[in-house]
Amino acid sequence: MYTETITFACSLYFLWSLFRWVKCVWFSTVQLPPGPKGYPILGNALDIPATAPWKTFQKWSQIYGDIMYLRTPVQDLIILNSAEVAFDLLEKRSEIYSDRPTFVMHELLCLDRIFALMRYTPEWRYQRREFHQFFQQREIAKYQPIQQSQCREFIRRVLDNPSNLGKHIRLLNTATILKIVHDMDVKDMEDEYVQSATEAVSSITMTSLPGNFWIEFFPFLRNIPGWVPGAYFQRFAKDRRPTFLKVLNRPFDEMKEKMSKGYTGESLTAQLLEKLETSSEDDVEKSTKEELMRNIAATAYIGAADTTTDAVQNFFIAMSLHPEVQQKAHAELDHVVGRERLPDFEDHESLIYIQAIVLETMRWMPVTPLIFPHRVTADDVYNGMRIPKGSIVYANAWSMLHNPEEYPEPERFNPDRFIRNGRLNPDVRDPYTVAFGFGRRICPGRWLADSSLFLVIANALHVFDVGALKSDGETYDPFGKTETSGMKMHYENIPCTVTPRFAAMECLVPV
Repeated sequence: MYTETITFACSLYFLWSLFRWVKCVWFSTVQLPPGPKGYPILGNALDIPATAPWKTFQKWSQIYGDIMYLRTPVQDLIILNSAEVAFDLLEKRSEIYSDRPTFVMHELLCLDRIFALMRYTPEWRYQRREFHQFFQQREIAKYQPIQQSQCREFIRRVLDNPSNLGKHIRLLNTATILKIVHDMDVKDMEDEYVQSATEAVSSITMTSLPGNFWIEFFPFLRNIPGWVPGAYFQRFAKDRRPTFLKVLNRPFDEMKEKMSKGYTGESLTAQLLEKLETSSEDDVEKSTKEELMRNIAATAYIGAADTTTDAVQNFFIAMSLHPEVQQKAHAELDHVVGRERLPDFEDHESLIYIQAIVLETMRWMPVTPLIFPHRVTADDVYNGMRIPKGSIVYANAWSMLHNPEEYPEPERFNPDRFIRNGRLNPDVRDPYTVAFGFGRRICPGRWLADSSLFLVIANALHVFDVGALKSDGETYDPFGKTETSGMKMHYENIPCTVTPRFAAMECLVPV
C-alpha cells in the first residue's frame, strides 16, 4: 500500500512538472530572464553545484547577464548578480520581494521559527519591530562595555594560547551575544551554549541552499520514514532538531526562573519578559507573544554568534597574506592610540585606515556570499523580463563584491580602495549595503556586528603581528582552499601565526 501511494504521488508529480516545463517553454508571452538551458522536467536541478554555487553563478553571469533564471522541478530560481538589479528589485519593489520561501528542511528542523527565515507575516513584522528596538544604531552604544570586556578577554586568551585562535574567535562572539541577550557568562569553548549555537547555524546554512537536500525538489516525499534508502534528510533533521530547540528554549526558560527569584538585570530576554509581564493582554495572547519573544532571542543569539565570527576569521587570514596592510595599520594605531593603552570606540573616527580594513574584510570574503533568499509574491516584469510569482530570488553578494568594475583587482585585499584624501571615499560602494542583505530583509543586527568587528580588528592589530603559515613552502590560498558549509564560507583552521608586536603589550591586557 505504501509503495502504491508513493508511485501514484510520483506520477502526479511528474505530470505536474511536465506541465510547468511546457508552460514555461511554450506559453510565456513575456520572456523569462536568460539562463542555462537545463533538462526537460528536471530543469537546472543537476546544474546547481552543492559547493560554492555563488562562484558558478558569477561565471554564468558573464554569459547570461546580471539577472538569470534557473528552473527546478518545483521552483523557479532568480539569481541577481549585480547590486543595481538587487536594489531595483529587493529595495525599490520590496512590497512584493520581502517574503521568504518555505524550505522542507527548515520546517523539519523547526528553523522556520527564526524570524530571519519566517514568511512575511504579521508575526514576522512584530518580531522584526521588537528586535529593531534593541539593535538599532542609536541603541548599540549601551552594549559597548560588554563588547570591550569580551574583546580584552579575547586578546588575553590569544596571548596565552595563540595556537587556538579559531576557537578563541568563536568564543569571543558567542560569549558577547550571550551576555547581551541572556546575561550569561561563558568562559570556554566547551560551554554547551557555544556548541549549540555553532550547530544551529550550521543547520541553517546547510538547509538554505538549493541542491543540498533533494527533498526540496520533491517536497511531497517529506513524510517518508528515515529508514528508506536515500532519506538522509529525515535522519539529519532528527539529529539536529533537539539542538535548535535547546537554543530556542533553555536560556529563555532559565531567565524566566531567574526573574521569578528577583533578577533585575537588563538583558534582552529580561526586558522582553518584563514587557510581557506588564502588558494587559489575556493569558492566550501572552502565551503567543512569549513564543514570538523566544524566537527573537534565539535569532539574536544564533545570528550574531556566527556572522561576526566568520568575519574576524577572514580578517586574520587577510592579515597573514598582506603584511603591507598590517604595517600601515600599525603606523596609524601607534600615531592615534600610542603604545600605552588599547584602542577603544572613542578612537573610531580617527582610525580611518582601520575602518577601511573593516570594509575590505566584508568585501573581500563576504560571510554569506549568497544572501538568504527572498520570494516574490506577485508576477513582475523587469527590463522586459518576466519574474514569475513564487520565484525564489537569490542575491549573489560574491558577484557584487567581486565586480572588477567597482572593485579593481577584486581578489586582492586592498583597504586603500576605500580611502581618498585621507578620508573614506563616499564614491566607492560600501560593502555593508550588500553583505547584510536588502530591503525589509536587511540584517537588523548589522550595527552591532559593525561595532564589534571594528573593536576586535583595532585591538588585534594593535597587539599582534599576524604571519603567514606555510605548508610545504607554499603560502595558503584562501580562494583555492576555502571550505564551504551551505550558503557560507568558513575555515576549520586559520592558517596564520600570531605573536605580540612588542613585550610591553602584555601589560596592557588585564589578566
